[in-house]
Formats: sequence, C-alpha cells, structure tokens
Amino acid sequence: MSNIPTSQDAEFFALCVKKWQSILHLGDWRIEKGMKPAKQAMASVEFNEGARLATYRLGDFGEKITDEILDATALHEVLHVFLHDLMAAAQDVKTSEEEIEKQEHRIINRLEQLLLKDSDGFN
Repeated sequence: MSNIPTSQDAEFFALCVKKWQSILHLGDWRIEKGMKPAKQAMASVEFNEGARLATYRLGDFGEKITDEILDATALHEVLHVFLHDLMAAAQDVKTSEEEIEKQEHRIINRLEQLLLKDSDGFN
C-alpha cells in the first residue's frame, strides 16, 4: 500500500524535526527539507559536512500516516544528524582513537543531560 505524505503531513514533520533538533541541542546544524522524495524509505537524510547542512526527504510511508508516526520518523532522521560526526570519525581511516572517543563522549554527555533531567523523581 502506497502512502505519500500530504503537504499538511510535511508541515507537521518539519515542526517535529525542529522540536527534536532543539531537544538534542543540534543548533550547529541546518536541517532543511529537500525537494526530491526519499527512495524506498519513509524518510532519508543527506549531509553536507562543510556547510553543516542536513537535508531530509520524505517518501512513501507504506502505511497509514499518523502524527505519532511522523514524530517518530522525524526523531529517527534527527538522530542520524545527532550521530553523524561520530559515524564520520569512525569511518575515516585517518581519525585517531582520541577523536573517535571525543565524538563518543560528546554523544554520551548530551544523552546524560537529556536522560537525567527526566529521572529526578525515580530515586
């Protein structure tokens, strides 16, 4: 079953992307909607590292599109942005172990901030 997002779906998705970008403190990235559809995916993201630009595309969801699915898909794509620097460092044969560890700790520190602020009432 084919199911392409409507313009209203795309607007809601863009709001979700901005929400997750803010929550994950990714203000050093521009995240913009691309013009072409994602191929064989609900959504995809491509990177221009020099410009710190991540371009997302929406595709065929293949299922009923709900606000919850759009929000979860936006989070998924923004997490690719969140992890991009670590992935790029890990794939570059010239990257030192120290740089990879630095990128890993950048992610761990951010996740600690996010997760610990929500666990105050747990103890």
